[in-house]
Order: sequence, then C-alpha cells, then structure tokens
Amino acid sequence: RKELLLGNCLTAGKMNISIDLDTNYAELVLNVGRVTLGENNRNKMKDRQLSKQQNENISRAVCALLNSGGGVIKAEVENEDYSYKKDGIGLDLENSFSNMLPFVPNFLDFMQNGNYFHIFVKSWSLDTSSLQIATLSSSLYKRDVTSAKVMNASAALEFLKDKEKTGGRAYLRPELPAKRACVDVQEESNMEALAADFFNRTELNYKEKLTFTESTHVEIKNFSTEKLLQRIREILPQYVSAFANTDGGYLFVGLNKDKEIIGFKSEKSYLTKLEEVTKNSIGKLPVHHFCMEKGTINYLCKFLGVYDKGSLCGYVYALRVERFCCAVFAKRPDSWHVKDNRVKQLTEKEWIQFMVDSERVYEELPSPASTSSPVSQSCPLREYINFKIQPRRYHLPGLSEKITCTPETLCRNLFSQHEGLEQLICEEMGSVSKGSLIFSRSWSLDLGLQENNKVLCDALLISQDKPPVLYTFHTVQDEEFKGYSTQTALTLKQKLAKIGGYTEKVCVMTKIFYLSPEGKTSCQYDLNLQVIYPESYYRTTTRTVKDLEEALSNILPEENQIFLFVCLFILFLFVCFFL
Repeated sequence: RKELLLGNCLTAGKMNISIDLDTNYAELVLNVGRVTLGENNRNKMKDRQLSKQQNENISRAVCALLNSGGGVIKAEVENEDYSYKKDGIGLDLENSFSNMLPFVPNFLDFMQNGNYFHIFVKSWSLDTSSLQIATLSSSLYKRDVTSAKVMNASAALEFLKDKEKTGGRAYLRPELPAKRACVDVQEESNMEALAADFFNRTELNYKEKLTFTESTHVEIKNFSTEKLLQRIREILPQYVSAFANTDGGYLFVGLNKDKEIIGFKSEKSYLTKLEEVTKNSIGKLPVHHFCMEKGTINYLCKFLGVYDKGSLCGYVYALRVERFCCAVFAKRPDSWHVKDNRVKQLTEKEWIQFMVDSERVYEELPSPASTSSPVSQSCPLREYINFKIQPRRYHLPGLSEKITCTPETLCRNLFSQHEGLEQLICEEMGSVSKGSLIFSRSWSLDLGLQENNKVLCDALLISQDKPPVLYTFHTVQDEEFKGYSTQTALTLKQKLAKIGGYTEKVCVMTKIFYLSPEGKTSCQYDLNLQVIYPESYYRTTTRTVKDLEEALSNILPEENQIFLFVCLFILFLFVCFFL
C-alpha cells in the first residue's frame, strides 16, 4: 500500500500516522491505523498507555488537517461489532476535540463505513476564533497563584503579542517605592522575601517549620531519593517556564506537606548528577526572543544542608529562576501541520510566527505526492472567471435561465472546435437548477500546478444543488487522468480555505470525460459514485454559493490584478486613439 509515513521528532513506534495515497477522496487523508472506539470499549482497554497513544495520534492528525486546509482521518476499527450510532467514539476522544476546538460540530464530522471510521476535518478558520492556527498545547507555562499552568492558545497569543509590542522586558523587576510598614498587612511580596531568605541560608534544621507557604513565587515539593532524578527531569520544564514567564521564583524539594524541612539523603556524587540534570534540562528549553539582547535563562541551583542535632542528615534542593525577557517553553508547542508530504510538528519559531502574524499564510499547501509537480505560483494570465469584474457569460442553448458559462470567448472557441462538447455540457447541466460553469484551459495551471497537455480543458461547476464539481475533458482514450483531476480538486479545496477565505465545509467532486474526434463522449470517472461525504458537505445555499464565488476570485489575487490592469490599459489606449 502506498503511504507516506509521519515525520516527527518522537521515538519510532510511538506515532502511527501516514498519508494514504490510495484513497478515492480528493482530500488529504491521514491514516491513524487500528483504533479502539466506543466509550465502553475504550474504558475496558487494559493497556492504558495504548489508549493514550491512540488519543494522541488522532488528536495530532486532527490538528494537522485543521492547519493544512482540511481533510479526512481514516482509522481501522480494532474492536469487533462496533457501531458508531450505538457506541459513540469515546469520552476521552470527545474531550480532546472539545479542548482543541471552540465548537466541535463546526469542524468535525464522523462517519463509519464498514470496518473503517472516518473523521472529516474542516480547515481552521478565523470565523469562530481569533487564532490563526489550531493548537493542542502552547507549552507556555505561567504561575497562577500557587500553580504552574499551561497557557491556553488565547492566553498565549495575548502573552506573545505583549512581548512583541514591548520588545521583551527587563530581567529585573522595577524597584517599587518604599511603603510604610503595617504590622497586620501581608502580601505576596512578604512570602517572596521569606523564600529569598530561606534560599540564602547555609544550614537548615530537620523538622523545622517554614515561615512561608506556596505562592506565585514559591513551589514546594517532596520526593523520595529513589525517584528524585526522574521527578526533577519531569517537573523542571513546566516550573522553569512558569517562573520565567511570570516574575521569577523558587522551587524547593525536600519540604513536606506540613511545611516541615525533611530533606533527602544523598551522596555528593548524587548531588553532582542532580546539578547536571538541572543544567541539561534548563539548557534544552526552547526560548523565543522579541528583544535585541537575546539572553539566556538565568537560574541558580543550590543544595541546602539539613542538620539533625548538629549532624548532616540530608539536603534540600533549591532552585531560583529569574524572570525571562521574552518567552520560555516547557517543550515545543503541540501544534502540527502537513508539509513536504509529511506530518510535522511546528517549531516554536514557526508557531509564534503563525500566532502573531495575521497576514501570514502557508507558503506551500500540502498535498500527497503525485505526477503533478508544483511549479511557480506566477503562472501566465489565464482566462478564468473574475466575479469582481463580471466578464461576459455564455448561455447554453435551452438552459439560458439556469446555467451560465464563463469566460464567454473561451467557451465559444471550445464548443466550435470540439464537436460534442457543448451537447455533453447541456446533458450534464440538465439536472442543475441554477449555477455557473467556469472553464479554463487548465485549472491545474491556474492553481500553480503542472499543466497536462493532454487535457482539453477543465470546468468548475458552482451550483446550489451540489458541492463544486471539477470536470476534466480529454481526447486521449487510454490515458489515466484520475491523478491529475484529484490533485487539482484537492489543491482547489485547500486554496479556497487557506487563501480564498472560504469558511464553510466544502468538498470538490471530480468527473472525467473522454471526447472522441467524432464527437462521441464517455464518462471515465465519477468521484460521486466512489465516495460518500457527511450530509453537511452537501448543503449549499445562496449565501454559500456567493461565498464560494468570492473565495474563487481571491485564489489568484496577482492574476486578478493583472487582468484588471490589462482591461484598463486597453481602455486607455482605445480612448487615446480616438481622441
């Protein structure tokens, strides 16, 4: 089976996502392998790690498609006798989708087809969110009173825009004016000052009571010596990120829940390992700078000796983290897209650019590998529909009130040069109540793909009866045109969403016709007979048709401008000649 495997930085075997190239859908299809579905079935899974992994795979596939123009997720159902209408998908999966999306039904549709389960994913859009891309986790932490909490995407955007606007911030907090001492008034700064005094001590007493508690600037932990290295590795990224992104703070390990000094037993060599783990963990944290200085994370790690009746009995791990100038991540943001035929995790730099740059769009829309290789986006000026300029339209005989064809000159030339083409179009449009048929010598070339010289022409139908249909007409009987048609339809759909600004659910059907020299025609491929979409993809209204037309006119903005300029220039020459 033809597949392109996931490209990622995770350990091999932990991810199971591939691009399905054998699909009949004119979509980007991600295969997530075998999955257990249904609330009861997922609750009965003995391997909880496998359940978590399946959830992560599906969530990341959804995220990748949201950020890549939409598509379909394909899963083979693991459990026998599964029924979507009876069993559902599973509460853990529902929660993952809800955490990712503002309103799940606006973006996802679910459909079971035999032993396969499909999730249809609409492209991410700004109509229901102010965010540019979908994100599973920002990996940016902040201190929220006594907790280290990951910022949701909206909070992260506000945080990043503030840093971008100010060009970062000073490492040291500004000095506050001296205040009159008030005996009964206690503030956050009091606890921070007490924690600072504790950090600067050289000796601690076993079972000594602390004079402060956890706060925005203080975190207290207690781990057994056996698990200390592992636990320090696990917690450092989020706590360092939280302190650095807020106003700095202290992490103490070796203090119990009763706020007593307990410490942990350790040899000097073990303390050296702890210090090395701290250095390596903090050194690996991703950072992003908006400032010119581009400094590093400032911290100090100490081991405070704990004494019982004058004898050393253990240590307290003490870490002071200074506030950071810009942004510190606990790890790379958990946000994905499809690029270069691979599912990839965004780097922190890429993610921030997409988050804060409202003008940025994907330079390369994803698509499965095919015989149509990308070419320059600056394709020659084409005769295509421009709804803003409203070119003259050709009306089909007997269908003048129903169907209009554009551009008129191209339609007349094609119909006069190729016997049987106009009759075929009339027969195809007979069941359409109202619509527009947009002809091009090559829609593929108009969209920045490779032209197929054996294609006579393409025509895109926009109507209120059905989803958009891309017709491909050719005169080479034994040639395979399915790949060409599918690639063109896929690219068209992705550009409608990512460049054209179309925000509704949409699919592009394909239909391929052979036209003989004698004018005889035959249908060689009809996608509508091969695949089934959810009902929501078949709903079209006057408004959605208008939105589609608007999106189409925006797909090739440079060519639209050239077309308008040429028209105005010709008009200018005409006026000058007669004057």
